[in-house]
Amino acid sequence: MAQKGVQVITVEPDSLAEEAGIRPGDTLLEIHGEAVLDQLNYQFLITREDEAQVLVQRPDGSTFQAFVENGGEGIGVDLAQDEVKVCKQNCVFCFVHQMPKGFRKSLYLKDEDIRLSFLYGHFTTLSSSDDAELDRIVRERLSPIHVSVHATDPAARVKVVGNPREGHILRKIDRLLEGGIDVHTQAVVAPGLNDGAIWQQTVDDLWSRSLGGGKEGRGSVLSLSCVPVGLTAHRENLPSVQDVDTAFARDWVARWMPEVRKHTRANDGEPWLLLADEWFTRAGIEVPGRAFYSRSWAQLENGVGLVRRFLEHSRRFIKSPRAKGFAGRRVLLLTGSSFAPTLSRVAAELNRAVGSHLRVVPARNFSFGDSVTVAGLLCGEDLKYAAHADRDAKGGGPGWVDAVVVPSASLRTHTGPTDQYTLRGVVVREEGTFLDDLTLPQMAAELGVPTVPSGANLSHLLDHLEAADRGAFRGGALASAFHTAGLNLPQGAYNP
Repeated sequence: MAQKGVQVITVEPDSLAEEAGIRPGDTLLEIHGEAVLDQLNYQFLITREDEAQVLVQRPDGSTFQAFVENGGEGIGVDLAQDEVKVCKQNCVFCFVHQMPKGFRKSLYLKDEDIRLSFLYGHFTTLSSSDDAELDRIVRERLSPIHVSVHATDPAARVKVVGNPREGHILRKIDRLLEGGIDVHTQAVVAPGLNDGAIWQQTVDDLWSRSLGGGKEGRGSVLSLSCVPVGLTAHRENLPSVQDVDTAFARDWVARWMPEVRKHTRANDGEPWLLLADEWFTRAGIEVPGRAFYSRSWAQLENGVGLVRRFLEHSRRFIKSPRAKGFAGRRVLLLTGSSFAPTLSRVAAELNRAVGSHLRVVPARNFSFGDSVTVAGLLCGEDLKYAAHADRDAKGGGPGWVDAVVVPSASLRTHTGPTDQYTLRGVVVREEGTFLDDLTLPQMAAELGVPTVPSGANLSHLLDHLEAADRGAFRGGALASAFHTAGLNLPQGAYNP
């Protein structure tokens, strides 16, 4: 990850950086005599001491030393974007390899970056992390880190990840644990590849590394989640992988729910073995109650507990006075087919309670195929088609609906420092953009009714509908009008 410093993009007026003579276009080469690698490394170095010694390079190549009494805080600079590191694995179920043709270039790149793992919960296989980078994780205390294990058996892992040099994942995990770094882990489960005895070994190996292995100062494997493999209709010239069907999902839930509870009891009541929501939605089984999930909703970003959290919030919200804000509203809610039954049930309860008229329509995924049922992978054209079909079925006309709601997970947005990370050559899209580059304002214009993101819960949704009543978000920043919770961050394998 070594590079020759990081360029300064802007300097805040009257900041310590401005007082020290640092200007936009300069490059921060060193802090305390150590090379500045990236934005995250800058934050680590600049906050180590109360006074920072900074080596700065001008655009003409000249350098100077700046001494800043910053009290362990930042000095008021915005730095250039850091290039996201790309994955070196060739996982047999890699979603990027299953992308249809014709999408923007950046959607075919795979991120594999420990900085995103630390900051935003992205999972990394550690394939791009050599010993020096593992040491950096320990030194800069990038804890917890999120690691895709898939299998701890070396031969099985090589078969899954397609990289003969990356079978011994436990060696890298142990190095991090010895350095005091905590690790959240996951496995994407594919029938016949890493289930059965291989999965049992994975559970046993990682469980033995939980609770610090009983050693003071040692890091812990904080959790292990399992996610059913996701396959699209675009697997030409790819290895044969068996999908998780209803029967397999039901058997998996029946087999592993008791194990989840057993590990929870052994982990002082905090769930350690986590089943993603998709196991239950694919099985057609109600998700478990609140006690089944982590008190901190660990691995929520990995689809563990999203449905239960939504149900818990909805139950409280419908009983609150705020729910009356939905009274009389005629709203079309578009979502993926896996979440549609849950959302339909909640919408019916809300309608009965306050006299609203919310309807749920599952949008078919034409872009990736019918096997992809999650809302986050619906493209704008998929959602637009579903809305048009509903309008035609209802006879069209201005009395169709008051508003259309699309899943927040199907949109991207900027959220604070995430803009520090990008992919080489990528042009950042405007906020409110679907995977196929259709924008939220474009969809609203074509449908002829206000079109808003769902938010993470009913309270967010009502805020969005009320913002639409005021004419909010006619272009411009999505975050200025709507909640960003639930919106895609721009660093996924599918974004920006």
